[in-house]
Amino acid sequence: MTRLKHTPIRAQKDRYEPACRLVSLYTASGEAEATFDLVVKLGREAASYGETVLVLDAIGGKLLQSAGIVYARTLDDVARGEAQARDALYVTSNEHFTAGAVGSQSLEDALGLLAALSLSYDWVFVVPEAGCTPAHVRLGAASDVSIMTYDTQGDSFMRAFWMVDAVRRRDAGFDPVILSTGDRCDAVETALMLSDTVREHLGAPMPYGGHIDDMHIEMRLLEQMRDHVERQAVVA
Repeated sequence: MTRLKHTPIRAQKDRYEPACRLVSLYTASGEAEATFDLVVKLGREAASYGETVLVLDAIGGKLLQSAGIVYARTLDDVARGEAQARDALYVTSNEHFTAGAVGSQSLEDALGLLAALSLSYDWVFVVPEAGCTPAHVRLGAASDVSIMTYDTQGDSFMRAFWMVDAVRRRDAGFDPVILSTGDRCDAVETALMLSDTVREHLGAPMPYGGHIDDMHIEMRLLEQMRDHVERQAVVA
């Protein structure tokens, strides 16, 4: 059944079936904090359409603290059997999405639980630490769609190239939406340089989603990600 854009799944069926979209948000260069406001905007925007949303902090609680979400339990407590999943997931009062922290366990150890949680929501946004470890590669391969931010300063965009190269060695279909951060005046130029470099060495370049400070960037990103997931489902 073709899904109407911006129409909650629950409104089309007698029985609610979540869309189960797992989204990873990577930081290739710059500070991970650049994605904090973005993921909150994405969660709020998706929830405004009646979709269920879970935002997971895999960066030591810094995202939740930045968003003003007070938490006592984490998914690490759940994994150790010291808490139920509902105890570690917090519904925000105004944004109407759910948020939680991975806790002290490594991203590698948390991957199975993240995948399981994604089956219960329309959107699950996971924000890992900046960098590219084997766990980042596995998360990217498991995600339905990824977002990757990079700083426009100097040649920082090359870190995005290296991360894409690392993940595509395991998952050739890895195709994150790229977002520039930092100085807006260099955004288009660095996006073109990144696309040209990827095209020359890796094949098809990634789609450019714009600059992170663009007005209503969350609306365009959600639309872009919905279209991407739907195209992937048709191919599959």
